[in-house]
Amino acid sequence: MTDRIRVAVAGKVLRRNVGGNTTYAESLYRGLERLGVEHTVLVPPGDTLRGPARQLCHAAAEGFVWPRTVDRRHADLLHFPADTGALSAGRLPIVVTIHGVPQHVPGIRRTLWERTWRARVTRLAHAADAVVTVSASSAGEIERAFGVPEHRLHVIPHGVDTDRFHSDCSADDRLLAQLRLPERFVLYLGNLDPRKNIPALVDAVGRPEIARLGVQLVVAGGPFLGSEPVERLLATAPHVRYLGQIPTELVAPLFRAATVFALPSSHEGFGLPVIEAMACGTPVIASDRGALPEVAGEAAILLSDLDSASIAAALRDVLTDDALATELRTRGLANAQRFAWAESARRHLEVFTRLLSGTGRPSRSDGEDTAPAALSRS
Repeated sequence: MTDRIRVAVAGKVLRRNVGGNTTYAESLYRGLERLGVEHTVLVPPGDTLRGPARQLCHAAAEGFVWPRTVDRRHADLLHFPADTGALSAGRLPIVVTIHGVPQHVPGIRRTLWERTWRARVTRLAHAADAVVTVSASSAGEIERAFGVPEHRLHVIPHGVDTDRFHSDCSADDRLLAQLRLPERFVLYLGNLDPRKNIPALVDAVGRPEIARLGVQLVVAGGPFLGSEPVERLLATAPHVRYLGQIPTELVAPLFRAATVFALPSSHEGFGLPVIEAMACGTPVIASDRGALPEVAGEAAILLSDLDSASIAAALRDVLTDDALATELRTRGLANAQRFAWAESARRHLEVFTRLLSGTGRPSRSDGEDTAPAALSRS
């Protein structure tokens, strides 16, 4: 091992923005770079394709090619930061980040996707030398689903980029002018995964007790597997503004402009938008499912019932009670300070260092001069 750790990282989510997993990978490797870690982004030849073709190219490279071709000449270890990866042990030690275990959502396409995902991640979890996850809730799910022993499982929470996510809105008006936002609005920001319970939120904001307050629902986020009915609903509901996937530079200003942020999801492995909204000084309403209670602490209204009436009641409380809204802002700002990307990077580096300095597995290089496909230095 060299003094400077070199990581080869699968580039599926670094090369295309897919939301939280991209935020995690980008923020982590910026932090690791400051700690002296070099990283090489692994990119398969089919990376420029779209849809299933791109997914298949990445799956083949992650599962079979890179574990067999990336060796000590290129890096000290392999990191798969977005759930999927090697299907067998590689020439280098393998670290995988599993963000959570998806909960079942009805639908033929979803069921097939969930079964395929579980099969791939089961193989990866047993091929990996270290498994990183983002919450104690997800760690419990991973133990139960994949039987990962405790000594290979490391809980490292996400952080907040405080250069972007803060409460100073003095420069936001110019950026947000293009969106023509209503004066007061409920915000949902994230992908349109059916487990996010967006239809119930749409119905909640349309109920008379919220409608009479003159508040609209603004939704920002891209499609997801099985999200077609949600997309149709957002396109037709008169009290909804659907922005689609917005540019990165508008995310924090949109949080700051919102009257309240709502995430009534049926399951979250972490729930990064919750702490990002809190860091922007925005009151948060969320479900009490998955890791959300762990992440939100005492700084959000947490819902045990996710029907539209319960969501509307919580929204009404925040929208009509200035003292409550102020208390949630204050608690949220304090809670967000618990999460820092610098600390996340430091703890990842600890995992990498222990793996490489311990007994570990030796390099599997057998002297072949095969180079990995399309290495991109970052």
